[in-house]
Amino acid sequence: MKVFKTDINNINQSEKKSCVTIGMFDALHKYHKIIINKTESIARENDLESVIITFDHKPNKKTQTLLNEKKKIEFLKENFKIDQLIILKVDENLIETTKKEFVDILKTKLKTVKLVEGSDFRFGFQKSGDIQYLKNNFGEENVFVYERNENISTSKIKELVKQNKIDQIDEELEVNINLLK
Repeated sequence: MKVFKTDINNINQSEKKSCVTIGMFDALHKYHKIIINKTESIARENDLESVIITFDHKPNKKTQTLLNEKKKIEFLKENFKIDQLIILKVDENLIETTKKEFVDILKTKLKTVKLVEGSDFRFGFQKSGDIQYLKNNFGEENVFVYERNENISTSKIKELVKQNKIDQIDEELEVNINLLK
């Protein structure tokens, strides 16, 4: 897996078409693993490059992340066969990128032809982009969507940590507790 830390305007040009998933992937719980595995399998089946786009921190700096960047990279390298991990710097350029500009970057820089996302995925300036916008731009058949399961979320993990119910995290959400330490 190649790891690139960059900003939205300097993503490297891909040589090959890609299947992409985008998200914070904080905690890498069961739901995240399903999405990453699907990205991996679609890429393999269609001779595409598999790409994860994530972020160096959440736009709202008050929100703590559960997983530090180093552990996230190590876990992804050890557990998946992803070709590229792109860690985008969260700055004004990214925050002000419109949904159209974001889709254009996916199409031109990463040659994205397929996407895998959770049903609640939002992107672009003021979160104006959504799954339907992706389907309109990439085709209904090229956007794979997983329905959000509210019982499997980073928020739930944070709550269990607060309540000191660490044992439930691994059992219910399939999170390696060592990642969170």
